[in-house]
Amino acid sequence: MSWFRSPLILFIVLLTGVRLLNAWALPPIQDEAYYFYWSRFLDWGYFDHPPAVSWLASSGVIWPSSTLAARAGTLLLSLLAFPILISLFRRMGLRDAILIALILATSNIGGILFGYITTPDIPLIFCWIAALHEAAAALQEQPKRWLSAGFFTGLGILGKYTMVLIGPVFLIALLFHPKRLKQIWPYLGGVVCVLTLVPHLLWLAHNDWITVRFQFGRGLKSEYGVAMQSGSRLPLATEAAKTGPAAEMARYFVLADDEKPVPKKVVAPWVRYLQGFGNYLGSQAGIWGLLLLPLFYGVWRGRRPALWPSPALKALAWSSALVPVLLFVPLSPVQHIEANWPAMYLIGAAIVLTQHLRLSVKALMVAATLNLALSLLVTAHAHYPLQDRRPHRDRLLRETHGYQDLGNFIAELGQPVFVDTYQNLSQLAFYQPQLMLQVWPGIARSSELNRRVAMNPLEWKDLEAKGRFYLLTDNFLPPAIPGAEVEMLEEIIDCFGANLSKTRAFQDPSYHRPCDKRVHRWSLVTYRLTAE
Repeated sequence: MSWFRSPLILFIVLLTGVRLLNAWALPPIQDEAYYFYWSRFLDWGYFDHPPAVSWLASSGVIWPSSTLAARAGTLLLSLLAFPILISLFRRMGLRDAILIALILATSNIGGILFGYITTPDIPLIFCWIAALHEAAAALQEQPKRWLSAGFFTGLGILGKYTMVLIGPVFLIALLFHPKRLKQIWPYLGGVVCVLTLVPHLLWLAHNDWITVRFQFGRGLKSEYGVAMQSGSRLPLATEAAKTGPAAEMARYFVLADDEKPVPKKVVAPWVRYLQGFGNYLGSQAGIWGLLLLPLFYGVWRGRRPALWPSPALKALAWSSALVPVLLFVPLSPVQHIEANWPAMYLIGAAIVLTQHLRLSVKALMVAATLNLALSLLVTAHAHYPLQDRRPHRDRLLRETHGYQDLGNFIAELGQPVFVDTYQNLSQLAFYQPQLMLQVWPGIARSSELNRRVAMNPLEWKDLEAKGRFYLLTDNFLPPAIPGAEVEMLEEIIDCFGANLSKTRAFQDPSYHRPCDKRVHRWSLVTYRLTAE
């Protein structure tokens, strides 16, 4: 089987194997658990994002609490992307350098993560690849392929709205092939795109365009507070009282030597703008990981003669590499840009870099292997942390650690149980899918868990039947809830390298924290309904 000894096949097997291992072993991160929870309520739209990510995670409903099952859709799309990428690279004139382009496109840090982490970027990236492929075919001798390019564009928008950036990419490429602009097919492709979006557009129209308003505020103005109709009939929580029995219980858990929040330094606006721009450039460089080293080596070796099949395909590749990155440049000084937002550019960049640089396959394979090893190290860190200094500031541990044990503890409480944030509820629901959990409105920022009526089944009459309820929150001070008073406050500590520890307020004359190093600290509040 000489084909199995092909470096291209060996690379695909290696990459797929590492993605599969990570998908199985890495606990769900908070946003992933949020999308997994959405998949119980399949729909044409959600508060934070379009619907495709929930469809992608729907296999997790069949096998609850399995990260491998919940990530099966992501793994499948990452496999389907390989033949499309290879065909795209061939169309772009890279027949003798497909392995180089594939390494650049898939074994950078983003490419590795997008092979197993389930986020809205996954359907976006897959459809970006497919739409580019169909556009390349349409720019050659198959103009009817603009129809399929339009379909994948619409499907990509159902994954993430930034898919619309492929529109300018198509237009730039068409300007280098003006004959195609005079044909009807590109315009019919636009019609197909819109038709693909009709169910989502109808959903938006019936839901006050909530997703568009949220994404616009988040992406352009850094504003997460979007006025919305709450799906809950429970009274809004209000700011915690600074005095009274509840405040006394909270102060019991505060130690004099607790870490105090460090105030942010005030810097001049121009310094802040430069820092934002620098952080953006740094994040886009960092997403390549150790592939940067063979890329720099390729620059030092000099350029190689580019073999573009046509000016239109050259324009398609260059614009797909530059448009996503350049769009966020003017926003970066005033808005924090996540590294993944323009990540679609990696596909076009892989084509352009392969065309123009003398890149070493061996050096790229070594760097790709090290990037893959790094991903495995990160997954291992989630289970066996590599350092124990200030674990509560370790983002990966905060995102993944302790939730399974917390779910087991919450399952023993009985009902009803409320949670403060969508992150906490989603993680608990992943590990304890049988529990009826609900976010109490008015504590944290709005999310799908506040908005959707089906996610808020409990009403005040249900609480009256019980006389009391529980609230799990990240805060020391429990929020004030109209019609209820704090009966008891307990602290749950996710100790680093140990089990969860629970302490009740005033159970001892003085409080001694059960561990010096912790990942999470939660408050479990018992509320008793008042007679009023």
